[in-house]
Amino acid sequence: MSVMHNTQAPALRPGTDHATGSEDLQQEMDVLFEQWQEEEAKVDLSDLRWTDALVFAIFWILFGVVFLQFFTRYVLNNSLGWTEEIARYLLILVTFVGSITAMRKGSHIAVEALLVYLPREARHWTLVAVDGLVALFCGAMAWYAYQLGALAPGYMVSIDIPKGYMYWAVAGALAGITVHATLRFLRRLRRQEDDAPHGLTID
Repeated sequence: MSVMHNTQAPALRPGTDHATGSEDLQQEMDVLFEQWQEEEAKVDLSDLRWTDALVFAIFWILFGVVFLQFFTRYVLNNSLGWTEEIARYLLILVTFVGSITAMRKGSHIAVEALLVYLPREARHWTLVAVDGLVALFCGAMAWYAYQLGALAPGYMVSIDIPKGYMYWAVAGALAGITVHATLRFLRRLRRQEDDAPHGLTID
């Protein structure tokens, strides 16, 4: 009669090194997530300028138009026809005019993962090239938007305003973005701009 031996490895108990390593990793990830939440919760309004007032004005006008659309449609059952189109145009303006502030503050979304691994000098010249390309791209888009405004036919559907005005407003916003992008490029070229990634670095 043969005896069956149990060859199955014993289960790891909470006190083993593997379990401890997993718990440590989980705690580190929790700390990093809390740090990220704290960074995202901070809204720095200390560096706002009077030029940023335009995007706030457009935003609150957009809020009023959308509220008016909601109120007339669902409360009065008699929706105003112009609110939907005007809200769409105001949303476009908030995006582009707000991008001027984002460019000035350097808070546009950017992929910075590879910058962490580059040497200091390579990182600097990579960012110089990126800033230069951004300035050229935004300048070209401003010019094309201006040309589209001159060629845009007709008027808006709900109100008698030429559609070209919308393109020209976007062109003006892109011109403002180009100015700040060019200033950032010049500061970076003179090493007056910090080359460190502004995002949360995970070691």
